[in-house]
Amino acid sequence: MSRNRILGGAAILVILVILGYAGYQNFLAPIPAAPTAQAQADSGQSSPSVISAEGRLVPARYVRLSFNTGGVIGEALVSEGDAVQAGQTLLRLESYSQFQAGVAAANLQLVAARQAYDSLFEGLDIQRALALKAVADGRDAVRDAVQRLDNLESPADQTDIDQARANQTLAQNNLDKAEDAFEPYRNKPEDNLVRAARQSALAQAQQIYDAALRLVNNLEGIASEIDIGQAEADTEVAKARLAEAEREYAELGGGPAPDELELAEARLNNAEVQLAAAEDALAQQELRAAFDGTVVSLVVKVGEYAPPGIPVVVIADLSLWRIETTDLSENDVALLLAGLTATITIDAFAGQTFAGSVLEVGLRGEDSRGAVTYAVLLSFDSGDIPVRWGMMAFVDIKIE
Repeated sequence: MSRNRILGGAAILVILVILGYAGYQNFLAPIPAAPTAQAQADSGQSSPSVISAEGRLVPARYVRLSFNTGGVIGEALVSEGDAVQAGQTLLRLESYSQFQAGVAAANLQLVAARQAYDSLFEGLDIQRALALKAVADGRDAVRDAVQRLDNLESPADQTDIDQARANQTLAQNNLDKAEDAFEPYRNKPEDNLVRAARQSALAQAQQIYDAALRLVNNLEGIASEIDIGQAEADTEVAKARLAEAEREYAELGGGPAPDELELAEARLNNAEVQLAAAEDALAQQELRAAFDGTVVSLVVKVGEYAPPGIPVVVIADLSLWRIETTDLSENDVALLLAGLTATITIDAFAGQTFAGSVLEVGLRGEDSRGAVTYAVLLSFDSGDIPVRWGMMAFVDIKIE
């Protein structure tokens, strides 16, 4: 091999080594970082000053009403377009009259239960008075029985006998006078006032004489074992009756009997619960307006079946309107806040603009043709413009 050829090969090898080292250094060098968001901002890019969106007009307040229990419509008391007031009946099912009868029956049961409960207290004063009289009569009976027994068991003093005879004589004299006074009026009509007065005086005189005679007989009589035994038995009976009268009076002092009161309260509570249930069932047979507004939709007629839970009436307050957007993306709503002002136009009223502001920004997105959109609610004053639910609107929201 020639010397020149060797030198040429060495030169080529040196060049290749140098190029290889340079490539290796480039491989080890760090890759340049992508521009940051701050760098992009510094480059002059900025957020939009206005966000535009499409929307629809909706009432500020509306409600869709449905029956909780299905049934056939018996009465339709309104039509679409009617103005209604809060609580006004709109629709009524055919079965309403049956449930109405149930309420009437429950009311009757409640009245009966309340009367039974009240009667426990209304007659309490009379029962107490009668019980107190029974106690007084029982004490008198015990006193007389004990006195009779004492008279039979121990001889009376002569002084007491003499006094009793004197009282009997006076009582006889008064009785004779009362009989003489009554005799001329004996055959008079019973409603004659003089006859009635003298007959009463005669009866009182007779009672006094009978008592005086019994006392004389008790004081003068000689008691046998049979008489004493009978008097002892009479005394025990009188004491037993007095004890029973006192027990009954003590029970009445605390109010009605506990078991009777508990039963009356249970019946009253049950009647109240039954009435509430019947009234609730009756209320389910009607649809009533939740607030003052207008019937904007009525989808059933008399004789048609209304399924449970399916809206059949829509009530709306058409005096105040809102705009609900339909196409704002997640990038748009990230810039929106309540209170931002907006300019609004409506397709149906070209050339007119309205002022509004953001009220609510939706928290949950909805899929719309492959994209996620968020609803934004804006205030809107229609003035005298005859807007309608669902009209197309356009909004330009100013970003501060």
